[in-house]
Amino acid sequence: MFKAFLDTVRKVYLSHNIVLWLVILLLPVGVSVFMVEFFSARTILHVPIGIVQQDASQLAYRLEGALRSDPVLRVVKKCEDFSECEEAMVRGELQAFVVIPYELERRALRLETPVIPVFSSGQNYLANSFATKEIRAVVSGLGEGLFTAGIDNPVRVQLHSVGNEEGNYQGFLGLGLLSSIFHLAAILGAVYVFSFPFREHTVRDMLKIAGESRLVLFAATMLPLILIQWIAFMATYAYARRMVSPMSLEEFVMVSAGELAMILACAGAGATFVGITGNMRMASSVAGVIGGPAFAFVGQTFPLMGMPFVVRCYAYLLPLTHILKIQSAMLLGPVGIQHAWDCLVTLLFMSLFWMLLSIRLLAVRWTSSRRKELDWIREHGKTKDKIWAAIGAVYNDLNPANYGFRKPRKERETSRLQLNLLNPQSESHSEPHSESQPETPEEPHA
Repeated sequence: MFKAFLDTVRKVYLSHNIVLWLVILLLPVGVSVFMVEFFSARTILHVPIGIVQQDASQLAYRLEGALRSDPVLRVVKKCEDFSECEEAMVRGELQAFVVIPYELERRALRLETPVIPVFSSGQNYLANSFATKEIRAVVSGLGEGLFTAGIDNPVRVQLHSVGNEEGNYQGFLGLGLLSSIFHLAAILGAVYVFSFPFREHTVRDMLKIAGESRLVLFAATMLPLILIQWIAFMATYAYARRMVSPMSLEEFVMVSAGELAMILACAGAGATFVGITGNMRMASSVAGVIGGPAFAFVGQTFPLMGMPFVVRCYAYLLPLTHILKIQSAMLLGPVGIQHAWDCLVTLLFMSLFWMLLSIRLLAVRWTSSRRKELDWIREHGKTKDKIWAAIGAVYNDLNPANYGFRKPRKERETSRLQLNLLNPQSESHSEPHSESQPETPEEPHA
């Protein structure tokens, strides 16, 4: 028994099956090592911030110079007013901005402890922590240089969170995870429904039902999938959105449109994978590799500004990145509508590209599979004949005569008559035999 066990293990795992070892060992280990090395080796530097300088004193200019010389911070915009920096933060150009208030130096020398407002994005905890920590350190170092005896912090920092006033980072992270789940589900759902005819070898039957129209077959397969997943996505997001803040009608319409565009793009991508590979196993593997770790590269947990250029390009190609930008922009209220529109247009172009590409690839794949099915039917018989043959085999197995039960006399005579009619030579062979033997008279009965 032990030898049989070893032989079975050798047959299953040591039979030159490269795909098996790729799935169970190389892929998880390789991806895990890459993720660990990538995120542990990266340090967030040059966090983009802005400055709204309302004071023209020497202390204000010293504070601006200290912010510009800090290695972690990078002043990329000097705004004229508050709204300009707020719009830049909505567009993702700034992670935080500092407002240098009026009469900063005069109030500091009068020991009034002026407050410097700092507005940071409340939707990325890691980048927000880096930015606010460095701004606090810069302001504290500047305040220690002032001649203000008896006051530990002559200049204070007041933090304001934009887009997440309650500081509920867990809720915002949960919304991102929800979107990433539907992002992957849309790709895998399209992979399953479009690869099912190839797996079951029913492409010819599906085209016949669709009236020999490939466009009808594509629409009948794609539209119900999109409608079901879109409604589920909207309902789930509306339910989970209450963890952050109530959702207005305008936000609901914009986010719902973005969710529809994301589902269209993901479903088109899944159908494209099926058109390229032609089978469910390979298409599912490609969808899992692309859609599985997508959440780690869209800037929700680790900011995009700290990632390499290649990773940022990859994140831009993911529909998940743009739907998260739409959700983040609408959390900021009316100021985020324009940025949300830009992301929605990008998603619509993605949807159009993937849909057209999937239609073309699937049309070619359906034609090829239909030809293969017809060749197989010509070689092995029609489908109807195979079905009747299977029914006949089952009936033969269930026939009581095959299990020792005797037939009735009338049925035996009928079968013998049918045999004689089908084989008339049996009568010709039996007639000479009957003539050669004389008839024996019957003995009288006692």
